[in-house]
Amino acid sequence: MQKRTTMMGTACVLAAAALTAGPAAAATLTDFAGVLGTNYSSSDNSQSGSNTLKSWLLGGSAAMPLSTLDGLNAQVDASYTHNWATGNGRHFSREDWNFGGSAFWANMDSRIGINGTYSNYNRVGHITTGGAFGEYYFGAITVMGKGGWLSGGGTELGGHGNYLGGAASGYIIPDLAVTGAVEWADLVTGRACQTCGRNDLRSTAFEAIVEYLFVEDLGISAWAGYTYQSDKFSSLPDTHNNVWRVGVRWYLGGGSLMDHHRNGNLNPWLPGLSAASLAF
Repeated sequence: MQKRTTMMGTACVLAAAALTAGPAAAATLTDFAGVLGTNYSSSDNSQSGSNTLKSWLLGGSAAMPLSTLDGLNAQVDASYTHNWATGNGRHFSREDWNFGGSAFWANMDSRIGINGTYSNYNRVGHITTGGAFGEYYFGAITVMGKGGWLSGGGTELGGHGNYLGGAASGYIIPDLAVTGAVEWADLVTGRACQTCGRNDLRSTAFEAIVEYLFVEDLGISAWAGYTYQSDKFSSLPDTHNNVWRVGVRWYLGGGSLMDHHRNGNLNPWLPGLSAASLAF
């Protein structure tokens, strides 16, 4: 019920934004664009005996035009995440390192491109992704899509698979964006336990994100998000997670939030797979 209410509320907001849609303000990059971000998240798992996982992320992104080809741009992403949990007489700690790169073509009403990411999870393994993405502007509405392949290595993340995602952002005002999204991933993994053998992990995540740029001249925004993620294992009980996130971003240069999302760095949701922690 909570998930259905969240998605219906997001749909209503996006519909209201469509009624007041103005011209799509977008263009290819003409200079360097950058964003720095940090966020805190809290995740509760339905599995019996699980502790609340807490995470702190620090990341950055830089984008620039490739002058040899008109409309072609490149972006690099990097982030570090510290995860921890306590309870039941145990203490858990893990460090994640995430890197990514994108090449994309931009015009006045859309962006399309390709992306690759590498994520290392200490003592767990690593995941590499590669895929394509695109977005199109309908006035104050941005529609986004992405998809590609996954490859895991190391310990239990060893395997291969695919991912897909779709999202829509509505700008109620140029400095306020509301995003509703869904992501799906399938990964054929290594052993999840000593007797389980290989597993097919299918994960579906429903997301709602609100971001507000409250200091235009300095490019500082605050955002909050909620994710409901359902994980289905072929030989283990299904689980689900409720994830809450709050964060701050600093966009280099002035302009509205819509300007930063369409004329600067790629929308934070767009590159790669959010489960790889690159959507900062």
